[in-house]
Amino acid sequence: MKAQFEKKDIGKLLYKTMLDWYFKQTKEKVWLGTAFNTRAEQFYRKAGWTEIGLYSTKEIKFEMTYSDWMKV
Repeated sequence: MKAQFEKKDIGKLLYKTMLDWYFKQTKEKVWLGTAFNTRAEQFYRKAGWTEIGLYSTKEIKFEMTYSDWMKV
C-alpha cells in the first residue's frame, strides 16, 4: 500500500502546510533531529534547514528560522 502513495509529493505538501502554519503563529525558530545518512537528512538539507549541531552521536540537529522559511 505504501508504494501507491510514494512520489506523489503528499509528504512535501504536508511539510509545507505545517511550516506555513507554524510561522503564522510565531516567528520563533524551530528545530528537529534526524539520523545520519538518511533520506530525511537529504530532504531537510535540500529544503533549506541549517545543521546546527548534534543531539547525540546518532542524530543531526537542524534549525529553520522564519526568515529562512520566507526565502524558500
